[in-house]
Amino acid sequence: MDTTTTTPVADSPFSARTDRRSQAQAIRTTLDEAAAGINAFHAQVLSAVIAMKESGLHRSVFGFSALRALLLSQFDFTFNTAGSIAAIARLSRKFTVLAQAATTGQARIDQVAYAVRQLDKTPAMRLFARTPFREAVASPFDSETLCATPEALIAQYCQHAPFKDLQRHLNELAAQLADESELLDSLGEQSLQWIEVTETGNGMWSLSGELSDDTGRLLDKYLKTACPPPRQEDQDEDGTLPAAPNRHAEALHQLLAGYGSSPEAATRHGHTATLDLVVDIETLQGKDTGRTPLLESQPISVARARLLACEGVIIPSVFNFKTGEAIELGRAARLPNAALRRKLELEQPEGCAWSGCSLPIAWTEAHHITHWADGGITNAQNLILLCRFHHGRIHTTGWSVEKTGPGQAIITHHEDHQGHEAQGGKATDGCGCSDWRTDADLDAEHRADDFDYFPTGLYRSEWSENMKLDLDARAEAAEQERALAAMRAARAKCRERFAPQSSEANPPEPGQPKTPAPAGPSDLGDPPFLRCPLRGSHRGGEGRRTTSPPRATPPSSNPQRVRAHPHARQQQPTRTRQPLGRPQRQ
Repeated sequence: MDTTTTTPVADSPFSARTDRRSQAQAIRTTLDEAAAGINAFHAQVLSAVIAMKESGLHRSVFGFSALRALLLSQFDFTFNTAGSIAAIARLSRKFTVLAQAATTGQARIDQVAYAVRQLDKTPAMRLFARTPFREAVASPFDSETLCATPEALIAQYCQHAPFKDLQRHLNELAAQLADESELLDSLGEQSLQWIEVTETGNGMWSLSGELSDDTGRLLDKYLKTACPPPRQEDQDEDGTLPAAPNRHAEALHQLLAGYGSSPEAATRHGHTATLDLVVDIETLQGKDTGRTPLLESQPISVARARLLACEGVIIPSVFNFKTGEAIELGRAARLPNAALRRKLELEQPEGCAWSGCSLPIAWTEAHHITHWADGGITNAQNLILLCRFHHGRIHTTGWSVEKTGPGQAIITHHEDHQGHEAQGGKATDGCGCSDWRTDADLDAEHRADDFDYFPTGLYRSEWSENMKLDLDARAEAAEQERALAAMRAARAKCRERFAPQSSEANPPEPGQPKTPAPAGPSDLGDPPFLRCPLRGSHRGGEGRRTTSPPRATPPSSNPQRVRAHPHARQQQPTRTRQPLGRPQRQ
């Protein structure tokens, strides 16, 4: 029989793609089923943990107060899974809608756990989440689903949105509710920030500290701008990229070395670190006016002033001596330009306008007395210079500023309202509220209480809820330091009080008799104190008293007979005690 052989035909590219698609579809189906099963198991576990918490079994039976510790020690859960389940169970009564979404398997536990943690951070977020909308809001993912409360809307994000969208939505809610609390947070951050530069002795310097959020972001952005991330061509022979901390240190060196000396260096208020020369025109012309030029608020000679006025790094400013003002400038802009900024600095050379603030003028910011958004003009009459801390304080509720002259202002705090400018009154006339005080009055009252812990002068009423733990810790450390300082001062005072007298400290030379101590009781200072005990001890009954033998009376050129007092007790002879068990030999 005739047989024919067939040659196998190779698979076409289309059939190979078909097989890969089928394989990918099978893998997708397996992963979807596994993910659904895992989420279902998580929902089942969460329901059991919530029931255990509500009945108190985690304490009475298992002996754990923390749910996460119970799940990690008694059961084989991962750290993240145990933390998410414990967070939802702990807050299940506060956020019932989110807890129900997690227990029914509609939302993953990690999404819900992040949401309840964010909502529980502040009282405002907790209250807002449960406050019903005036009208139900449609879900952005399903128009037929209506959300009665913000919590229900967040539950929709947990069910349908990726994590980044959920995070952005919660951050937007927090920003809308922050309002003045963010200003108080900033005041607390500025009170906690510090920087310390210490020489280590080996040619290096140690830099340590903590920065506020704004300052940290500025420094981080500058370092990232000056030192972009290294590229692959920056590798060394071993394939190692340069270390970022060392590059950051070099960037900081360049920032400090180039400040004010290079036109490409960073500027502040439109100009670099130039020196201000203040002199009136008649004195600069050489006339005998009796007035002295000032360089950075320090007096200099007229000859040096004429020389410095020719240099580029010196900005000469000529005053009208009669009015005390610099050249008048004005600009309809939000921020003062370099010329207007320099005018404000010349009119306010002492620095921050806050009473008692010692920060230099270079660290101040221009504050609009009438805000530019409310129609305030950017000119000298509507601007005053304040340091960053007091500028932030002025923007909190109750403060008002009235400019009374070039570089002079009255800062007042009003009770329960924004200030006198809101009522059209004058700060000097009062505003009719129950309590209005100046900045100096409030600072004096603050220094008199027990909460003056921070160099910025942060008031106790300005401690925000978010910063309270850190502020309390710093205040406790300051209180301990105060107690230690008081103990050291008391010890030094005690040593000084009970130090030996000068006669005892400097003994007489050999051959000279010692000066006898003055008779009578010595001045032991204010009571209470204990005198030295009597020499001798009472043993047995009354009358049996052991005393030391009387001292011999020194001879005198005019001896007098000393008579005993008729009621004085006769001195008993001294008895010698014999040692026990060892009889005295005759």
